[in-house]
Amino acid sequence: MPGPTKKADKKLTPRKKPSSSSGDVTINDFADSPGVHNRLRKAAAKNDTGSESEVLEEQMKKHSRSRRKNKAVERSEDDASGIDYPLDLWFLISEYIAPEAVGKFARICKSSNHVVKTAKFWFHLYKRFYKKTENLPERLTPACMVRPYGLRACVIRTLHFTYFPSADRPGNHSYSEQGEPHSLIKRRCSLMWHKKGKTRWYFYFKLKEINSSRVPKKRITWDDEQRSDLTEMLEDVSMNSEDGCRILRVVCQKYSLVPLVIGLILQTVKLDLSPGLGHHRLQLSFGTNFIPKTPTQVVVLSAVVDCKVLDWWHPCYPHQDTDSTILQPIAESWDTPNFFDSPLQLHEPSLPQSD
Repeated sequence: MPGPTKKADKKLTPRKKPSSSSGDVTINDFADSPGVHNRLRKAAAKNDTGSESEVLEEQMKKHSRSRRKNKAVERSEDDASGIDYPLDLWFLISEYIAPEAVGKFARICKSSNHVVKTAKFWFHLYKRFYKKTENLPERLTPACMVRPYGLRACVIRTLHFTYFPSADRPGNHSYSEQGEPHSLIKRRCSLMWHKKGKTRWYFYFKLKEINSSRVPKKRITWDDEQRSDLTEMLEDVSMNSEDGCRILRVVCQKYSLVPLVIGLILQTVKLDLSPGLGHHRLQLSFGTNFIPKTPTQVVVLSAVVDCKVLDWWHPCYPHQDTDSTILQPIAESWDTPNFFDSPLQLHEPSLPQSD
């Protein structure tokens, strides 16, 4: 038998000959090398550490290219800002806006929002939809609508007399259209009064929204150095002293003694049937804070036939531009002589005589 051949005796073919580039690092890869190399050859860097570094480098390159691409997209989106139409065009478009679409028009862009804040817009809206209407307060007639101060609120009030459906007109007391009295919780009572009709008693509670985040406007005094502030205040179209206020109007068939609750916060509202099951009974709990466990005063109104929440734009809301006789605030005892013989002249609209 032929003897075993040794592997060492075999000659390496040129294809299997080890190359200087397939393994270890050579002297040419160092700083004293006569040749200039920007980085190690791939073959020379193919060790454990070098392989990880190469993968990390590739990932960083991909991430960098992705960031540059995203920045280019964002830059192209910023450059595409659209067409900026002149302000005169928005004023022209505003002349054809319906009252119920004013809010949508104001949210189109900054220019349309600016148009809605001008006196020109509200004067034109008033002239388009004004018509002579019964029970319209004198303040809302054309003779009094000549100044920009508080113009927006006056025009909105006029539209509820002349434009919007008759469901908001005085004299309509449908139960389905009554406001929810529970929505007035956590409001502060700023004014209260009552009035006697032909056969019914009307009780009013003016409740103002409490919002501590609102920054109060600076009060203008005659000592201010900038006199222009006074002019700006008199030209304030959006001024509305009743903003954030709602009124709870309760109509009863008989009088109820009501404690003074001005300055207190409405904590709870309870509306249920009276003991005779013929009418409703309304119970209002007021306190010095929002916690309903500690009421300071409790108002109980019996024989309730109507309970309505009025917003400041409602035609039945008692504004200061209409006068009528309002009785004195309720006394703490029935022993007060001639209590109903001394009416106090305040401001409150005339109520419909539907009794």
